[in-house]
Amino acid sequence: MAKGKQVLGKGLDVLFSGSAREEPVSVKEAKDEVTAVKGESILFLDIDKIKTNPYQPREEFDEVSLKEMAESIKQKGVIQAITVRKISENNYELLSGERRLRAAKMAKLQKIPSYVLDVSSKEDLLEISLIENIQRKDLNPLEVAHGVYRLITECSLTQEEVSERVSKSRTAITNYLRLLKLPEEIKKSIRKNEISEGHARAILAIDDAAEQMNLWKRIVGESLTVRRTEEISKKFTKPKTKKIFLSTNQDKAAIDFLESKFREHFGTKVRLVPKSKTTGEIIIEYYTSEDLERIIDLCKKK
Repeated sequence: MAKGKQVLGKGLDVLFSGSAREEPVSVKEAKDEVTAVKGESILFLDIDKIKTNPYQPREEFDEVSLKEMAESIKQKGVIQAITVRKISENNYELLSGERRLRAAKMAKLQKIPSYVLDVSSKEDLLEISLIENIQRKDLNPLEVAHGVYRLITECSLTQEEVSERVSKSRTAITNYLRLLKLPEEIKKSIRKNEISEGHARAILAIDDAAEQMNLWKRIVGESLTVRRTEEISKKFTKPKTKKIFLSTNQDKAAIDFLESKFREHFGTKVRLVPKSKTTGEIIIEYYTSEDLERIIDLCKKK
């Protein structure tokens, strides 16, 4: 997709500005279709005219939390407007705010305050939806990891671009993607909040899948802390061998440049490991079987 579209920039400004988040907007008191909130106009839309977001990265919706939000909405109204796009006359599609929309339905509201953004392409819709949701604190690490992966594979963003757009470090983005390499049973455990992201990173320090599973079982069975888990995982970590070939500053600059070009092309982490003046390794990381197929396809292109 083309980078830097004006519509996307405007959309993200609306999504991330805090100007309309400080005071509640009571739908029950709204008499007009448009109500001004702190200098901005919000359109009150019929809830039954809003379709859910097909690109929602959230996989779990806690029923108890939704009921609590519904009770709050009954008392105070909707604190923050949802964001939608128009798909036909009087019909809209949700961009962000599915928990608020679900809770508003539970609260039996007829209308909900909404920002309407001019978003038409699938790529922009996906990008806005994923970026807005990834920036929230209440997604579990696996949901964030899948969102990051989709931004890279479906929106053609590099890890550096994802890092900038979701305001997370490049290291954090890499760590999220690494979670996708864990055995499925461990990933389910993360989704259920049985283990934390810190536990998962400690497990990833072990290369052997069987040993990963053994450590995970100990974490769950013995309620191990993250620090204790890290201590155990270090026992499985092979000591780093000293590099025989020493690069000059000029070599390092050239390697950094080439690595950045490779990362830009493949959309994933690539390392060049020189072993002599004329030999070395190119290490291309992948995180799922689909990611590997994508990289293979890129290698086939002339």
